[in-house]
Amino acid sequence: MIKIIYLIFLFLSFNFKCFAQSDYPFYEQIAFDFYKDEILKNLPVKKKITVYKSLNYNAAEEIHYVPSNGLKTKVPQHRDSIKKIDFSRYWKSINANRFELNLTNIDKKQFKIKKSNNGSFPKVFVHYPKIYKDRVFIIVHQKYENSGTYYTIEFDENGKIIDWCKSIYETVTIY
Repeated sequence: MIKIIYLIFLFLSFNFKCFAQSDYPFYEQIAFDFYKDEILKNLPVKKKITVYKSLNYNAAEEIHYVPSNGLKTKVPQHRDSIKKIDFSRYWKSINANRFELNLTNIDKKQFKIKKSNNGSFPKVFVHYPKIYKDRVFIIVHQKYENSGTYYTIEFDENGKIIDWCKSIYETVTIY
């Protein structure tokens, strides 16, 4: 009987918060919606953009800094100052819908939805949240064959967009 009471007490003292959904907003979805609704309205792309429903955080595509030259918040460019959001807190319950963008209201004339990382350029990738102090940054990467554009979107911890900027890069291949 004492074991049963002890188990009940142990179970009740267990932190039930671990069963809850994430306390964080779905930053990637908010950033993608801002990209398609606001950024592309101001900076349109002539071709259809390939977008992937699944958020595949490929280490080869990882960006280890925050392109932030146009942001009001000055973010240091060295790797140690930027942190990834804590996986265990961000994805408290593994919910497949949290690993996919909601593309139900997407303009089919503007975007092509693909399941895997193939398809024509331009492509758009939404990168994993990065943290600096009390700010969260999402990088929306509009990629072309030899160049691309990073749209860095700055959030507060509640998911409110504070600022955004555009950075352009080119890849030079030397043979």
